[in-house]
Amino acid sequence: MKSLRKILVFVLFGLGCLEALFAQSAFEGTLTTRVTFAGVDMSPITEKIDYERGDVKEQMATLYKSIPAKDLSRLQDMMEKNPMMGFALAMTPPQATIHVKDKVAFARTRGLGYEIQHYHNELTDEALLYTASLIQPDEAVTASYKPSQGYEALFTDDKRITTEKFNVEHSPQTATVAGYACAISTYTPKSLQADAGSAMGIPSVQVHKLVVYTSKDLPKGINFSHPYYLPEDHGIMRIDIYLDKGTEPTMVYEMTSVKKATIDDSMLVPKKTEPLYALTDINYAMKLLGIMMGGMTALDTADDDE
Repeated sequence: MKSLRKILVFVLFGLGCLEALFAQSAFEGTLTTRVTFAGVDMSPITEKIDYERGDVKEQMATLYKSIPAKDLSRLQDMMEKNPMMGFALAMTPPQATIHVKDKVAFARTRGLGYEIQHYHNELTDEALLYTASLIQPDEAVTASYKPSQGYEALFTDDKRITTEKFNVEHSPQTATVAGYACAISTYTPKSLQADAGSAMGIPSVQVHKLVVYTSKDLPKGINFSHPYYLPEDHGIMRIDIYLDKGTEPTMVYEMTSVKKATIDDSMLVPKKTEPLYALTDINYAMKLLGIMMGGMTALDTADDDE
């Protein structure tokens, strides 16, 4: 059960949601987020694939060839060091668009072979997580939960960063992210597991350092899209994630644009399928994994062609 919950973390990566986040501000507008691995943005691939053409594998092979050789080399080196990062790459949507209005947030994203819609409404205490295959459109599954019950089902223990387990250092320096001035904080674990590995001998993914950029000009309500739960009181604009002792981040989650604009209610209508599963339901996890595996198969084929 714990291993399946970790699979869910990758799916929810960039789409999690925390409790009572929108109480601070009446922010209304659209956010665009991006996740890069080893400095490589995979969204040009996920966004350009035309699944209706029916030649997904050929398209992916062609699109991969457009990635500079030095970038591919960094990706391959990262996955050779830890095979779990290849899994994370396939399971992580590299770009998302998030509409925020009042206490409603609606995120949409595409990964390799799948799409996700995450609807979160604090006014009605309703949240829906819809995932569908882009390769087999009739394959879809939806989970529901109540925002008032918190984030326990969305973040496994290793994704909840607390001051009990991490040291936090606040930098006197600032940085600009998506046009907003940000304070910088660095989280480092108080201890690391020595030679930690999974049951299959694959190295586990451990956080060695997180560099977090927050802006007081944006509400805490935007923090629902992050890969980790962090005890920050302002809007998190970027997280540099170090999963090894390297000098460059393994992954970077960041806001690339923040646009204040009127959001029409028609832009906040989610899809859903029946039955509605609980996030922790083993049947939901299995259906979700089946949808995600379609993208992983396409990714493996593209790598082979390369």
